[in-house]
Amino acid sequence: MLKWLFRNRWLTAAGSVLLGALVLYLSHSVEDPWWSGTLVNAGTALFLFAPLALFGRHIEQRFDNVQEAQKEIESRQVAAAAELASLSEEVANTQGEIRKTREELADAVSRRLAASRQIDNQKFSDIGEMPSHRSLFDALTRARKLGLISHEGCRVKIEYTSLYLWFETPSGDPQFNEPPHPDEDLFLRLEDVGGSEVRRIAWSNEQDAEDVLIALAEELVSLAQYPGDHLYNPGKVFADLKELLELAHRSATGGSFEPLTSVVQYCPPQWVITSTHLIATDPGYAIPILRINEPRWHEHMSEKTWLDYDSFSTAFSTAKALYEARRLEVQPPRSKDDPPF
Repeated sequence: MLKWLFRNRWLTAAGSVLLGALVLYLSHSVEDPWWSGTLVNAGTALFLFAPLALFGRHIEQRFDNVQEAQKEIESRQVAAAAELASLSEEVANTQGEIRKTREELADAVSRRLAASRQIDNQKFSDIGEMPSHRSLFDALTRARKLGLISHEGCRVKIEYTSLYLWFETPSGDPQFNEPPHPDEDLFLRLEDVGGSEVRRIAWSNEQDAEDVLIALAEELVSLAQYPGDHLYNPGKVFADLKELLELAHRSATGGSFEPLTSVVQYCPPQWVITSTHLIATDPGYAIPILRINEPRWHEHMSEKTWLDYDSFSTAFSTAKALYEARRLEVQPPRSKDDPPF
């Protein structure tokens, strides 16, 4: 009965008001003051019970609403935590896949670079071990593409002579932007220390290395530069070219402090002439060609404990001759008397 009354508070409140009114009415008809006062108090209590019952119900409803809201919040927090855990797992999986993909990409690039390096090394090695028209073409075009040698080519010293052998870089037709063809003639030129051409030798694809080296020997004889059969080492020019290309390739691809690019000539065992610098391969010291006419370079460099003086002296004098003859990429300023061409 009490539970029913608490569940039906509006009926309980209405009954309490009616009963209170009845008790108050009866209090006026009772002559005994004590009973009259008691009935007044009872009627008043019944009147007050109604708003208290309704107000209590309102408070209970507010508490119920708060509890329901709290339960909903807790439920949402649980769902959010579960979703966050799921997202964290997905992010971790995605990061793992990205890392794996990045590692696989790095491995693939490393493998391809290693394979390319091996092919390049073989091309440069073939020049010294199996020189031919095609091996020279492949080595020079690849070296030029990688920027290892100057745009025009590079040269080596012909032992026991004052001459150099310049290997011209094969070139196609620049007007139509055509690449060089491997069957076209290759050109080697004999030149002096300053780069002035003395003789030119054409190497057709029908000739082998022996034919070219014989032609070279005959040109040296005609120039009174042939050292004699006992000193003439015909294959050394190709061995020296191989050494130049391999040195430049190792430096450019090995993370050197001063990588070799646009090489013109190697003066073993330490110094290299490029189109713009004199560079010591160890420890990577560089002298800009534009500063080569400054005084006291020999005195300054002789203080270096690591210096190979003979190699430096040869490279310095050779680079200075090439620079003054305007055979390098950087050139001295023209005087007023020079023609404008």
